[in-house]
Amino acid sequence: MSKDGFNKEGYHKVTGTKFNKQGYDQDGFSRNGYDKNGYDKDGIHIATGTLVNTSGLNKDGNYEATGTPFNKEGYHKATGTKFNEEGFDKDGFDKNGYYADGSNKNGYDKNGYDKDGIHIATGTLVNTSGLNKEGNYGATGTKFNEEGFDKDGFDKNGYDKDGFNKYGYDKNSFDKDGTHFVTHTLFNTAGFNKDGFDKLGKKK
Repeated sequence: MSKDGFNKEGYHKVTGTKFNKQGYDQDGFSRNGYDKNGYDKDGIHIATGTLVNTSGLNKDGNYEATGTPFNKEGYHKATGTKFNEEGFDKDGFDKNGYYADGSNKNGYDKNGYDKDGIHIATGTLVNTSGLNKEGNYGATGTKFNEEGFDKDGFDKNGYDKDGFNKYGYDKNSFDKDGTHFVTHTLFNTAGFNKDGFDKLGKKK
């Protein structure tokens, strides 16, 4: 029994005839000799009598004029836009100008590296910031530079060179103006400010 329910003699296991419930034989053709898209075995369409249907598509689903799912104007048959279902145009580029492999027509990815990891601006394995294709610093082999900061300027604990995290708070939850994250005042929940003094000026 074939995967479509036809036995070796061509009879369907459910209908007992040479056609399935949809009216197609094991080769996908109806009693009239046309497939579900209206093409016969020679690729002639039932409505037009030619190799293309009324939309200009052939048996393989391509435009006869271009041999692809894109028409001469570059519009895709399914989406009606310049891009197919995967987001690529007739030349294989996405809206940002990159192929499916992430490279542009010049062979560079969005970060400026080619397939060998060479950066477009420096001609070396690192960019102008010293980062390689993997996003690591060439000098350290990690995402942190020799000073211990990543490309965004934060150390392994998430603080910048001034001691603030990406939300603008230091390790004690004070911002640069001394306002505490929890209390929204110049004092934390224990009553001390960013320099460790209470309201009476006593050091904790």
